[in-house]
Amino acid sequence: MSHIIYTTEGFILKSVNFGEANKYYFIFTAEFGLIKATAQGIRHLKSKLRYHLGDFSFCQISLVRGREVWRITSVEKNLSISDSKKVLLLSRIYSLLLRLLHGEEKNLDLFESLKQGYNFLAKNEATEDFQINFECILALRVLSTLGYLGKIGDFNQFTSSPYFTPELLLTMANLKSQVIVEINKSLKETHL
Repeated sequence: MSHIIYTTEGFILKSVNFGEANKYYFIFTAEFGLIKATAQGIRHLKSKLRYHLGDFSFCQISLVRGREVWRITSVEKNLSISDSKKVLLLSRIYSLLLRLLHGEEKNLDLFESLKQGYNFLAKNEATEDFQINFECILALRVLSTLGYLGKIGDFNQFTSSPYFTPELLLTMANLKSQVIVEINKSLKETHL
C-alpha cells in the first residue's frame, strides 16, 4: 500500500516527548491548519531530523497521513530564531494559537500573517518596545483572522495586511494600551 507524501510549510508550535525516543509535534501548516504529527526515533543521536525540528522553528516539512496521526518523513528547509527574547515572544503567540485553534482547518490569511511576522522578527533587533508592539499586532491579527474580534475601526490598520513595517510598530506604540484592553476583552469572551 503506497502513501501520499504531502509537503507544506509549517510552524512548530510545540513538541512533546513520548515513548523511548519519539516526539509528538503540534504544527500549524499552510495546507492543513493545525496538525499533530509524530517523528519516530527523533531523540536518538543518529536521527537525521533531530536538529531540524526544534520548537518555534519554521520549516518545509513532508508528511504522510496515518490512520490517527500524521507522520513526519523529512524536513527540507528550516529557519529558527535563537534569541531568547524573541523565542519567549513566539512562545506566547504560539500558546495563543494552541488555545484558539481546534482541528485541521486551512487558514491561509493566518498563516501568511505568521510567516510575515516570523520573517520580520528574525531580521530585526528586538528592543523591549519592539517586542511589545510586535506582539500586540500579531495577537490582534490572530484574533481577527479567527473571528474573535468585532468591528475594530481604529485597529483596522493593524489587521488589514499581513506585512510588518517599522512604521506600523511606531503607530502601535501610541495605541498599545487600547489594543491590550481589546485583546484581553476578546480572550475573555472566547471562554477558552
